Amino acid sequence: MNVLISGLNNYVGRRSLSLFADENFGVFAVTRNLKLFEKRMFEPMHGTVYEGDLIKGVRDFPLNAHELKAGIYYTQVPTLYDEVNLKLEVISLRNFIQLLQQNSCQRVVYVARLVDRMCIEPILSLLRELRVDYTIILKNCVVGHDSLVDRVIRDIANRKFVFYSKFYATHALQPIGVRDFFRWLKLMLDVPAFKNRVVELGGANPMSLGDLFNKYKELKMVHAGQIIVDLPKWFVRLVYRKHLDISATDQAEFSRIMRVNSIVDNDWRKQMPFRFSPIEQVLLEDQEFAR
Repeated sequence: MNVLISGLNNYVGRRSLSLFADENFGVFAVTRNLKLFEKRMFEPMHGTVYEGDLIKGVRDFPLNAHELKAGIYYTQVPTLYDEVNLKLEVISLRNFIQLLQQNSCQRVVYVARLVDRMCIEPILSLLRELRVDYTIILKNCVVGHDSLVDRVIRDIANRKFVFYSKFYATHALQPIGVRDFFRWLKLMLDVPAFKNRVVELGGANPMSLGDLFNKYKELKMVHAGQIIVDLPKWFVRLVYRKHLDISATDQAEFSRIMRVNSIVDNDWRKQMPFRFSPIEQVLLEDQEFAR
């Protein structure tokens, strides 16, 4: 099955160029800036990438010979809560779908963050307007080397003092291993029950950020010995907003993740059994890239 992917600036989208392709799946992708994308890759690329800006319109890419069976669009804006971002997302998604339809493909998978679930109505309206067979996936945080959670934990672990607030340290996440996400996505594409449906996806077990931090230390993925300082929530938020070594966009996304209830019941299991990998395996699989 050949798939076309857009959204390579997204962590999961970027990693799909290495981890999605196999003997059953061929990967083609569109990105706005090919040189920048290649610069950000830290693992071998197994796919063909074309350069083009979907905001500006649909270009004539040489895709006719590849018999595309599905298009996978990873959200390309920092948040759907912002009206300008949402309008840009709808324009880009419309052009992506038109590109698929020009190549006789009607299957579209739209992947967004779980924290954006209140803002997907314009996306749903577009998918219905264009009469495609769609699936919207609202995913919990995906973890792996260089993911947002991975970078935050490694940044915190490099400090002598770790400022702690019970609110943030115990906030429940439901992390999904990046390889598990792609295994799940490939299986889902073959299940008719997922067509024209919104699916909320979380990992096997809820974990707090503190649990993940301790798991990193237990697996010797970061140094131990930090001094933990318990402080009020507002002060911890202020310190990390100013001093975490991540971009302002990532800061905003991490803040939303830590404020919103991120636990789902994975009721899709009724249509598709799936076994998630243990969190220890998820974290260790990418260790070769962290050396």
